[in-house]
Amino acid sequence: MRLATLLLIGLAISAAETHTIYPDHHSRVFSAFKTPVLKIHTGDTVITRTWDSGGQDYKGVRHLKHPYVYPESGNPLMGPFYIEEADLGDSIEVHLDKVRLNRNWGYTSYRLSPGLVDAGAAERFYKNHYVMAALRPERADMIPWDLDLARGVATPRLRAGNPESSGLKIEVPVKPMLGCIGVAPAGERVETSGPAGSYGGNIDYNDIVEGVSVFFPVYHKGAFFYVGDGHAAQGDGEGLGSGIETSLDVQFTVKVHKGKRLGIPRIVNDESIISVGSQPEFGSSMDQGLRMANSDMLAWLTGEYKLTAPEAHMLMGTVVKHKIVTYFGTVSTIMPRKYLPKP
Repeated sequence: MRLATLLLIGLAISAAETHTIYPDHHSRVFSAFKTPVLKIHTGDTVITRTWDSGGQDYKGVRHLKHPYVYPESGNPLMGPFYIEEADLGDSIEVHLDKVRLNRNWGYTSYRLSPGLVDAGAAERFYKNHYVMAALRPERADMIPWDLDLARGVATPRLRAGNPESSGLKIEVPVKPMLGCIGVAPAGERVETSGPAGSYGGNIDYNDIVEGVSVFFPVYHKGAFFYVGDGHAAQGDGEGLGSGIETSLDVQFTVKVHKGKRLGIPRIVNDESIISVGSQPEFGSSMDQGLRMANSDMLAWLTGEYKLTAPEAHMLMGTVVKHKIVTYFGTVSTIMPRKYLPKP
């Protein structure tokens, strides 16, 4: 039976298709109870676009009248994409073939979250006001950024000659990434596009970029895969509570791994394998995220890479790296691939 299943998957991959789809509607949630925008097979490639976190597309058209005002929410998702061969107990691999800017502007919030500095710094440096309606009506805490697609840099529109500007020209390199990516959560749970968890979600990991492969556990037949929340750039931790929010052109290719159970998301890039202790930001224990990521990395090294337990512990104790993905939320464990055998 297993041989027949593998043969069918092999045939599906050999007949892989490329689908282009630009949905005119979005999902507010990661859910297995939404009608798929597209049904695809393992090996297929999808070309699509995401809107920014406030619902504006690459032309600047608003698809959300009042983002973040109930009953709406931010981070509109494209999907779900239903993967025919995926079933409970499998995992999916999503290779991000392209993640690219498609417009010349974005935005961030005006200041770091107060919980990231001590009380004295908050008192001295906190003014939650830039200029009213610079980006949205009745909002004064958001700053537009100019995105130079040719040069690959982003510049905030600070007002010259005002107290908000010292005259320094801030330019940061762009690194387009997907903030929201994942599958439907386990059981009958429905999660908004705000938190993160073992299913993925609003991970806001600045290394989920073009060229990487992201792995997710599958909790439902079809997996119900979603993407959204594009950022032009974002620092570790997402201290502003946002990246440089913008829309993106996205192309991804999916592969189903039958019977390969995962507990949390994983990432593979050219340099590293990464276990992602994915949790809601600004409200979770980073200690717990670290334990989740470390435990998954030990299982990965001793399972797929066939290291003995002492070997895995020695490597993790000497060469492992960690990243604060989101403050008071997700932490990742990063193992350089140069120290590992081929899996």
